[in-house]
Amino acid sequence: MTKRNMLLASTLTLLACAACSSQAPVETLSDQDKGTPGEWMMLFDGSSLDHWKSTTRQENVSACWQIKDGELVCTPRENRPSGVHASLLTREQYSDFEFCFEFKLDKPTQENASNSGVKYFVYPLSELGLEYQLYARVGEVEGPHATGDLYDLFCAKGASLRPFDQWNEARIVSKGTHCEHWLNGVKVLEYERGGEAFRAAIAKSKFKNHPNFGERESGQIMLQDHGGRARFRNVKIREF
Repeated sequence: MTKRNMLLASTLTLLACAACSSQAPVETLSDQDKGTPGEWMMLFDGSSLDHWKSTTRQENVSACWQIKDGELVCTPRENRPSGVHASLLTREQYSDFEFCFEFKLDKPTQENASNSGVKYFVYPLSELGLEYQLYARVGEVEGPHATGDLYDLFCAKGASLRPFDQWNEARIVSKGTHCEHWLNGVKVLEYERGGEAFRAAIAKSKFKNHPNFGERESGQIMLQDHGGRARFRNVKIREF
């Protein structure tokens, strides 16, 4: 390798590391990378929601979500019309994928928890799916309902939120029936969809009356509107 090429490689490595930091700027992809199999595709690039649609009425999106300074901010319930709701669904369905996003939760108060989530293998025409929980409240969170958990099914281990003024990095990996949850560089949960432990957890959960819950071959991904107090950036996916 020539000296010039070594310098270029070092520069690219430093740029890649900077893009993964907790204070990373909004990432973008070149046109040649968009939609390329095995390559990352930005689903939210800080400027538009072209890859997303509402779970309710499309006109509800502007009341429930705002794009500010490259961030996707879920509007607090008290700052929107009463009863208006809109989670965001990807326009495409996915099966084997790695889904990465950065998130920040508002600091909870005695009156308000900070509650959201990312759902995957979402059922058509619903908001029902497996959920990477995003949640913070004053006091301890019981059961599989804390950040990084598979909501109402499995607890994460070693999950640690950064201070509320800092961004967290999360990713969901799905390959066949194997799924993983990562938080801030740590794998905090892995499980097999349809496995014995999975089905036993389903039988004890609120999903017990949904046949074959979480075992769809493919599905949409959803950013949950749970009354605001959550924000996202650098949302991207690559398929295997």
